[in-house]
Amino acid sequence: MRDNFEWNENGEEHDVSKLIERFEKMLAEDDYFFFDVDELEVIIDFYLDIQNTKLAGNALDFANTQHPTCTAFRIKEARLMAYNNNYYEALEMLTQMEQIEQANEEIFITKGEVYSLMNKHDLAIEEYKKALETSEQPDELYITIAFEYENMNDYPNAIINLKNALDINPESNSLIHEIAFFYEMTGKEAEGVEFFNEFLDKKPYSKEAWFNLGIFYNSLELYEKAIESYEFAIAIDEEFSSAYFNLANSYANLDQYRKAIEYYEETFKYEVEEAITHYYIGESYENLNELGRALTHFNQALDMDPRLAEAYVGVSRVFTKDGKIESAIKYIEEAVNISPKNHEFRYELGVLYLKTDQLDKAETEFETIVNKDKSFVGAWLNYSLCFERKSDYSKAIDVIETAIENNKTDAALWFRLAGYLYKSGKVRQAYVFIEKALEMDFNRYPELLAYMPELEAESRFVELLEIYKNSE
Repeated sequence: MRDNFEWNENGEEHDVSKLIERFEKMLAEDDYFFFDVDELEVIIDFYLDIQNTKLAGNALDFANTQHPTCTAFRIKEARLMAYNNNYYEALEMLTQMEQIEQANEEIFITKGEVYSLMNKHDLAIEEYKKALETSEQPDELYITIAFEYENMNDYPNAIINLKNALDINPESNSLIHEIAFFYEMTGKEAEGVEFFNEFLDKKPYSKEAWFNLGIFYNSLELYEKAIESYEFAIAIDEEFSSAYFNLANSYANLDQYRKAIEYYEETFKYEVEEAITHYYIGESYENLNELGRALTHFNQALDMDPRLAEAYVGVSRVFTKDGKIESAIKYIEEAVNISPKNHEFRYELGVLYLKTDQLDKAETEFETIVNKDKSFVGAWLNYSLCFERKSDYSKAIDVIETAIENNKTDAALWFRLAGYLYKSGKVRQAYVFIEKALEMDFNRYPELLAYMPELEAESRFVELLEIYKNSE
């Protein structure tokens, strides 16, 4: 279907909405209008596509009454059977028709559709491949086959079929994005780069290919190459707002925040201003330590979208840097209310509670995080710190030991366990774990000193550092 029109096999164009309006008027008035075969096929397909099986059935009954010798409606009838879960009856009807019309691709396509509805995707693919032999739109069939492979979690074959479709229809932007999506979903960004570079050798003016190439370079942290790709996309289409936005992101990743701001603002020339763009502009100003401007854009983002949690977090960060902790807490609390499953937001809230000695509240936040994400080491450290601040070293040690059970190779946890043991008077045991942590990751010993700076003056600790430093 193209907008509100559909072409029949003779190249005639049908206004679908007018056909549907006329057909439903006939039903409502219990009248009798004439529709030719092509028109009725369009009407039936419309109802089947929106899965209105009742009206599809009405249209089929009327079609068979008005054109009783037309076999085309039997294929539509099989589709309707399948939509009503009568799969085997549909397949039996189609198989019978196949014996009579062996080269009718619609029969194979419909059988494929029935098998797909039955979740028999391998059989669906077999039928679609039969249809390929005579199809006038093989690119559409390759796309359909690709999605059957996706349903089987066979992404390599899905990509192969999408590439086949793109070979036939290289101007299809939707195909370019679908191929990019599959490469991204399977974590094969490097292969995506290779594919799009090869594609651009043949189609150098494809802005969508340059754009997706930029996305893959950005994912691989090759930001300069990403910038170059986005610039090619913009050279082809200077109003390509998404390319400006991604170009800005790449500059931000290179810490070139003024350039980032320039290109974020450039998007406003070509599309309606969006809250998230103002947020990123604010973040860039924040990174430049221009906190007033940062706050202005975070607030603009919130004016445009009061549910944008990231903007509340941005305001909170600015207030924290200004020493306005109570105001910072109010904003980060709102972000957590909007996005309660975002552990990063909850972590920042817990940190602010710790700073203001609201230990019970901090404990609740960190406990919530580690219950859901046992690999969040920072949350474990601060969760244990809540108990240490209450001088409950036994509980602090219990928490860290639980954290270590789930993150055995993280030296920070072992260093912190040593710190708690030391402060609770178990010095000999503490040094056992200090050595273990130094052996595990010598370079992280400053994390222990950040917690216990007094160790820097202790000769035994200094000697251990020399031993493990020399052993690296």
